Amino acid sequence: MTPSIGLRTGIGQVVSHMYDAISEKKDIKLEPYALSYKAKAYAKELPENTHFVTVPARALLNTWKFSRWPTLKNQLGEIDMIHATNYLAPPITEGIALLITIHDATMVKFPELVSSKVRGLLPIIRKRISAGAHIHVPTQAIKLDIEQYFADELTDISKIHIIPFGTPTITQNQPSEQIKKLVNADPYILSIGMLEPRKNHARLIESFEEVYKENPHIRLLLVGPDGPARPQIDLALSKLSYNARSRITITGSVSDNDRSYILKNALMLAYPSIYEGFGLPILEAMSTNTAIVASKEGSLEEIGGTACEFVDAFSVSDIARGINLLLGDEKLRTKLIKNGDIELKKYSWDKTANELANLYTKITEAK
Repeated sequence: MTPSIGLRTGIGQVVSHMYDAISEKKDIKLEPYALSYKAKAYAKELPENTHFVTVPARALLNTWKFSRWPTLKNQLGEIDMIHATNYLAPPITEGIALLITIHDATMVKFPELVSSKVRGLLPIIRKRISAGAHIHVPTQAIKLDIEQYFADELTDISKIHIIPFGTPTITQNQPSEQIKKLVNADPYILSIGMLEPRKNHARLIESFEEVYKENPHIRLLLVGPDGPARPQIDLALSKLSYNARSRITITGSVSDNDRSYILKNALMLAYPSIYEGFGLPILEAMSTNTAIVASKEGSLEEIGGTACEFVDAFSVSDIARGINLLLGDEKLRTKLIKNGDIELKKYSWDKTANELANLYTKITEAK
């Protein structure tokens, strides 16, 4: 449950939803664990039965890069299987099956887009795969990436299991007054996600100059926690004309209620990410009848299907083209929204939980 503590990014949301859905299955007994000195401070955010393994995480990671110890078997107690929900897993112990959720392959495909801390997980992941761990991925695109970038470690590709995630929760509660005022001004394009290089905010901002020229009444809202891409974003903003720059707002983190309200009232979601393992904001936009412009990278074409106008993530002009196309064509926006209703039916947390529960049984019986 470690990804669920503190500020929850997409992975934190996924892990929480995944736990809640699987815990409803009567034939599966889940024992949630959080490996962190800091975890107890966030106990109220985690399931009541969470076990806290208070270990020095950095020292543990450094040890696991070079050793099969410690296994944490004594701390974990009597269990049949470990499901490591965010890449990181203890060494495989005899009699205990191991399943690792690998959300994406950014650390090997685009290592320059992630921190050294994230890249530092790679030796541990390689060791676990070499030792025979099963791998859960959310899309076919990520399965293909795992096969390509972990080819030397994979001994059996049948151990890669595709189980998509479910749909995010859209709240119906009232937003804050500040967000109401922000939303009720001029119409806006919405970007959602932490300010990190992978989300491609800088190119989106650059493209807004062209969007503004054709649509001077439009705003661009960037919603999400601050992050390492902030210098790139500030540089991109500095290159815009004053008028275009004045139409862009960076909100920072917002509550779930505010996030849902912002989504529901957006003209469209702009999601030109350089790489995604799944793309929860696309499903969020579908859930709120919001049109979508998205890149073709990673899993986004697979998730977006017929509900997106796809653009080249590496082309500022093509990002602007896709946005301007939707802004000027209400019929196309309506068509994509209707297609989103169809695409959305493919995903549910109940379906995810059923497939994971079946996989747990299959893996534990085969150990």
